[in-house]
Amino acid sequence: MNLTNLYKSWSRNERLIFWGALLVFAVTLIIRTSFYLQSNTLLAPKPGGEFREGVVGQPIFINPVVPGSETDRDLSRLIFSSVTEVAESIKLLEDNRTYNVRLKENIRWQDEEKLTSDDIIFTLQTIQDPGARSPLFTSFQGVTVERVSELEVKFTLQNPYAFFETDHLKNLLIIPKHVFADTPVENLGFSIYGLKPVGSGPYKVVGYKSDEKGVINIMNLAENKNYFGDKPYLAAITFKFYKNTSELLQAYNAGQVDGFGLSTAESLGEVNLRHNTYYLPSSRYYAVFINQSANEKFKDIKIREALNDAVDRDRITKDVFDSHATPLYGPTALTKKPQAQSDLGVLKDLELNLTVPDEPFLVKTGNLIKESWESQGAKVNLKVLSLKNIQEETLRTTDYELLLFGNIVKEGQDLFAFWHSSRRFYPDQNLALYQDKQVDTALESYRKTFDERERMDRLQKISDAIASDAPAVFLYSPDYLYIATPNLGGLDLAKVINTASDRFADITKWYVKTKRIFK
Repeated sequence: MNLTNLYKSWSRNERLIFWGALLVFAVTLIIRTSFYLQSNTLLAPKPGGEFREGVVGQPIFINPVVPGSETDRDLSRLIFSSVTEVAESIKLLEDNRTYNVRLKENIRWQDEEKLTSDDIIFTLQTIQDPGARSPLFTSFQGVTVERVSELEVKFTLQNPYAFFETDHLKNLLIIPKHVFADTPVENLGFSIYGLKPVGSGPYKVVGYKSDEKGVINIMNLAENKNYFGDKPYLAAITFKFYKNTSELLQAYNAGQVDGFGLSTAESLGEVNLRHNTYYLPSSRYYAVFINQSANEKFKDIKIREALNDAVDRDRITKDVFDSHATPLYGPTALTKKPQAQSDLGVLKDLELNLTVPDEPFLVKTGNLIKESWESQGAKVNLKVLSLKNIQEETLRTTDYELLLFGNIVKEGQDLFAFWHSSRRFYPDQNLALYQDKQVDTALESYRKTFDERERMDRLQKISDAIASDAPAVFLYSPDYLYIATPNLGGLDLAKVINTASDRFADITKWYVKTKRIFK
């Protein structure tokens, strides 16, 4: 009897029992297989997919060596490669001033031309040309570069500098000589390659869309097949540009973008669509810089100490950043909260003029500081100015008594630019106009210290020494917030963000597609 006849010979109940048993077997098999796969496999990134990044602002000229917008810097980070990325090796010679850089072989620009030492030399020479008005000009003053071979260059510094590789070469994005060699540096901003850049990074621009007014709304990036590094998982990244944060939030809530960054948590409550929030530590810090030249009373350290002690950092970080910021009591987090309390009574009847940029989180901070000082009997005049006005007028003329402003400290935590007495004059960044010979000497020695443990000991002493002089009311270092759809993976949550574009430092590891692999 064959199986068909056997099945026909069964009663209705026997057939129901058969199908029930078969269903139980199938369900059991599926469950056991699923359990086996869950126990013996892992989710792993899978190449492919598109990610849509939302940003506030417009691309103007995507070239890392000339002035540009924050959006330009974001795009440059994906399109161009740095010296440290293209280097096979970087060797510091015994004089502690000379760096030999050997390039990896067979690196190609996206247009198939070979990347060589000539491109690095051309990039540095462009930066050092005053006509280029490069934001990197100061960083590379006094640095010479020589061609050793097609794949080797030699950088020579005037003095030993322990952070040249981490703070400078790491941020020196290379531009192609064969594209710009015949363009006068003054005209770089008008080049057609401003929106059609030729880079060597993991992505390249493949197109963009603009409205009838010429405003660019979308820029499409695709994987650079010539990229020399690890192949990125994301096949494409689409940038979408918005006028303000409100428009950007609306776009995310409408499902039109997959990720975006925020400098503060102020707008976080307006994100309604399902998301993950990543809190990335930042090297930005904010302080109220005290201009002792503008008010004789500020030369009294008791008043400067009282201005510090009257401010409740914990309350400010909670109210302004929902506690996603680190309270500071010195120019670095190494300096701890002082135990001794100063005489707050010296603030009574004191008239204070506090200048604040018109950024919402800074205005809120300024009002909380005003409240703290006025609770001690001071009268505080809050002067809110546009950031542009402060950068172009207030800082140039040092027309402020107390200035709420921020600094970005690079990876090496070199405080020289912010606290050495030689940096008191515009356009340098010693906003407190601070002078101390011992601190000057310590800052100079710190830059020449290559042993990491010794350097950290020196930094601790420098930070504490500056804080003890109370040249500023150090406030906080806010986290950088990145909001993304739950399917995004691969972000390095431990990295420190120096500038917003640093969120893309590990872009080749980002992914939106996954697969299962056996353990």
